[in-house]
Amino acid sequence: MYKNLLLLLLLLVSCKSETNNYILFSGIISDATKKEFRLVKRGGGVKRINIKLADNGSFMSDTIISGTGRYLFTDGRNSAELYFTNGGEYDLTAVSKKFRNTAKLTGTNPGASNYLLSKTSHIIRKRGDYVEFISLNEADFVAKQKMLNESYVSYLDSFPDVPKEFVEMELKELYYSNILSLIQYEKRHIRYTKQPNFQVSKNFLKQLEGIDYLNEDAYKIKGSYDDIVAEHFENKANELSKKENIDKYLAKLKVFGAISNDYIKNDLLGSVVEYDINYTDNMEVYYNTFLSVSTSTINNKKITKKYKALKEISRGAPSPIFTDYVNHKSGSTSLSDFKGKYVYIDVWATWCAPCLAEVPSLKKVEKKYHGKNIEFVSISIDTENKFDAWRKMVTDKELSGVQLLADKDWKSDFIAAYEINSIPRFILIDPKGNIVSSNAPRPSKSELISLFDDQGL
Repeated sequence: MYKNLLLLLLLLVSCKSETNNYILFSGIISDATKKEFRLVKRGGGVKRINIKLADNGSFMSDTIISGTGRYLFTDGRNSAELYFTNGGEYDLTAVSKKFRNTAKLTGTNPGASNYLLSKTSHIIRKRGDYVEFISLNEADFVAKQKMLNESYVSYLDSFPDVPKEFVEMELKELYYSNILSLIQYEKRHIRYTKQPNFQVSKNFLKQLEGIDYLNEDAYKIKGSYDDIVAEHFENKANELSKKENIDKYLAKLKVFGAISNDYIKNDLLGSVVEYDINYTDNMEVYYNTFLSVSTSTINNKKITKKYKALKEISRGAPSPIFTDYVNHKSGSTSLSDFKGKYVYIDVWATWCAPCLAEVPSLKKVEKKYHGKNIEFVSISIDTENKFDAWRKMVTDKELSGVQLLADKDWKSDFIAAYEINSIPRFILIDPKGNIVSSNAPRPSKSELISLFDDQGL
């Protein structure tokens, strides 16, 4: 009898121990437009959990076994940073249209999560307008940044019953966030004040001495620290680009590739694998350099796939075509309609600020080459619900040239064939329909006129 009782007690203890390794998460998102969220643990190494909402917005996740830590709950637009502990049971409520201001967690020691949910709003209130903040002179910026950092620590202290390990982790994050603000100050001050010759003092830079940029554990958390690392090595790449007079994309590869920590190196290389090869001065050199410094099989497969696709649209290759794109004036237009002429194509959208910034320069270039053997064609990749906005903008801004609308926005065959993943994008095609440049200079760049001169235009 006593033996059986002992076995029962051991079983109960064992069950309780196993239960403490589980986390239960449920809730309700009112008026949700999206019916699927995902839950990902910060720091990587854990497969994400997909969570589907019922018709009334309620949900119950699968049992979470990935342990104590920070989690991101998001549908791609609305996001909530949460902190769960082993054995905890949590319930999240929020209104989709006012997600940030209404999200609240209840359950086992929810203090850490509710701190995270309110942290951003607190920071914005304390800091005020960002442009005004980053436009402060150096002394005022340093003083205010110090005051802000102290207020952020005090705000953390105001939440009761927050686990000690979370406090320690968040204090590190606040420290890294403070360092990130300092690192970004010079570049962003130049951008917003339009003072290209502005430089911080030597005393300012002393604040950044002694930072370890190779802390893999901190990097994997994906807080401010990984942004610090990215900013640091991109700044090093810009310095190398100027010093050796090489394009900045190749300079990035050289700097990233020299990083001694394999995880950080490959992660930074992974952040550029899909894009930079589109813009580099020499695709062959870029591709071979990437393979020589990368130790990631996944990255190497991605860059090889991208390289092969770009080879198909290299100089002299027949251009991909588009057929029967809606013409703003009337009817439809195909690329073949311009055979016998050079075609300078501008891929843009009504919501793209950098695209609209090129409009004045594009008008000047069109005027300069009026009557020459070249057509200026603008292709909008606006989605169907923006068609009216496209028509109105073309009229209101008196956009010249041939104004067309792609048939399936980003998914149009022409856009996909040119590997376009960011706009504006400019393309030059010769009178025979062959590619002169799949990534031609922007109208605002003097290099465009040089390119036209090379073609005898």
